[in-house]
Amino acid sequence: MRRKPRSVQQKFAEKMALLKQKPFKQIGELFEDFVPSTLLKPERNGAMSRRRLFSKGNTFWAFFSQVLDADGGCKEVIRKLQSYASLKGVKVPSSSTASYCTAR
Repeated sequence: MRRKPRSVQQKFAEKMALLKQKPFKQIGELFEDFVPSTLLKPERNGAMSRRRLFSKGNTFWAFFSQVLDADGGCKEVIRKLQSYASLKGVKVPSSSTASYCTAR
């Protein structure tokens, strides 16, 4: 009457499905122990010093979520970034993928 135990592959697939549903910032929080935050901080001046939606951190974690997603399309990443911007109360980027691809 008991269910058959799930295989390692089934458990991994379930964890990946849950991970894909998370916003890119939550993915960053899950993996922050593996990626030094100093690498993703803005520079003090010069290139990459301005605070923008496509910062090093946001762009890196957005790309990371794109790699995890089976679709892997830039449009989905832009949708996630738009949602994030809306929650943060900053200007929502256009649906064009050009700025994200340039930042990436």
